Amino acid sequence: MAKTSKKQMRNEIIIDMDEFIVTYAATLLDPNKNLSQLVYDTAKEDITKLDDLFKDNGFGRKNKFYNIGEGFLRDYDNLDAEEAQKQADQLATEAIDYLGKNVSFFERWRTD
Repeated sequence: MAKTSKKQMRNEIIIDMDEFIVTYAATLLDPNKNLSQLVYDTAKEDITKLDDLFKDNGFGRKNKFYNIGEGFLRDYDNLDAEEAQKQADQLATEAIDYLGKNVSFFERWRTD
């Protein structure tokens, strides 16, 4: 069995994070809108703006979106909670950037 590279694993986690946040948006917002674009536009400058979009006091961003990345960092890199949390911010930024570059893919994925 081929070993998966860290880069591949990181990319898979970023996709998982984006799939989660788009799915979460569909539970709170009008699912007939392009939610992938809306999430990206809201978070591209400041990810904490998702809290206002979702009106959830940061639940989706902190307890779900960040936790996916943080769990990966803790498991894969064997980081302690504090260091994983610091690096999760960067991973979340990468995930939002990836979402912005792949809005059409995530919107098709969500609606198919």
